Amino acid sequence: MPYFRWKGRDQKGRTRKGEIIAANRNEALAKLKSKRISVIKLKPAPKDIELPFLKPKIKEKELMVVTKQLASMLSSGLPLDESLNIMAEQAESKKMGEILYDIKLRVEGGASLSQALNHHKTVFSPMYIHMVNAGEQTGNLDGVLQRLADMMEKHIALKRKVKGALIYPTIVTIVAVGVIALIMTFVIPTFANLYTSSGMELPLPTQIVINISMFMKHNFLYMLAGIIAFVIGVRFSYKRFIGFRRFMDKLLLHLPVFGILAKKGSIANFTTILASLSASGIDILDALDISAKTAGNLVIEETLLEVKDMVKKGENLSYAMSYSGEFPDMVIQMVAVGEETGTLDEMMQKISHYYEAEVDDAVKNLTSMIEPIIIIVLGGAIGFLVISMYLPIFKMGETIK
Repeated sequence: MPYFRWKGRDQKGRTRKGEIIAANRNEALAKLKSKRISVIKLKPAPKDIELPFLKPKIKEKELMVVTKQLASMLSSGLPLDESLNIMAEQAESKKMGEILYDIKLRVEGGASLSQALNHHKTVFSPMYIHMVNAGEQTGNLDGVLQRLADMMEKHIALKRKVKGALIYPTIVTIVAVGVIALIMTFVIPTFANLYTSSGMELPLPTQIVINISMFMKHNFLYMLAGIIAFVIGVRFSYKRFIGFRRFMDKLLLHLPVFGILAKKGSIANFTTILASLSASGIDILDALDISAKTAGNLVIEETLLEVKDMVKKGENLSYAMSYSGEFPDMVIQMVAVGEETGTLDEMMQKISHYYEAEVDDAVKNLTSMIEPIIIIVLGGAIGFLVISMYLPIFKMGETIK
């Protein structure tokens, strides 16, 4: 969808310029005229350069803001097509502006909002489209969009907390490993040359450190290339090979501290989405199928799909979850109460709130636990290197005495 770059004067005679999205030049002129802009110059804006491996992606935060804006506009009584047009012009990125304008054109052509969204599956998830469709069928589109925005906001906040907790330990680890690498490749070889020229017999720890240092010095580039290749290989394999992804996700769930955090985060995510889908009137089987794909862990996803199959065969949701063996007893009991009282969506929301609080606590504990461990481990490693290199000097002093 083309953008047009314009220059003109407003009602007060001030020169203004900007970009406007429109299907053609005439529509761009009409839009500017409606804003009482006297056009001086109007031409198609140059297209952004897009590299195949660096295609612009819509950020989750931008999608959340767009959803919240659309909910607010619809609740205030603005028509859907007009709301989409306004949002397309004010979009944070050109990519989102083009998507919103395309959706607006499809809606004007007679498509429902969910049908228009379905043409942009890389941006709008199946959960998003299903919830919008449910909102259209129940006549509560603005309410469903607000619920979607709140859900995305919680998910973004959760991811930000986890990332924030890992930033400091990661930076400290990278710096410390870099310092150790510099010591091993530049400082220790100097000591090694000194000790070699003296012809003295070196203690075992010193000899081990010197051997490692010599290996790193002569193979540093190969080691660096190997590490980069390993990281790229792991990421590629995780995305492309289902068996490798299953292995890594299972390993993550069994890691100390991180495994508990990952499991609680998956439960919080799954229950939040299932509660929202159920409250929107979506069938439980469809809700389980959609929420399973947003669990964020393949092991949990496959477990939820097994739960869905058991529910499809006539089993209660609580029994199916209990049978899987992956869910805590508290979750199963609350689901059972929700089924008996007909308040499953409310119970799922309560479980979600509980596990969101649990994730918050786990993140705080993770931060307070990792920092001293990193300091002790890295301090111990650097201390060992220093002591190892000074052992021959101490031994030499004892010999002189």
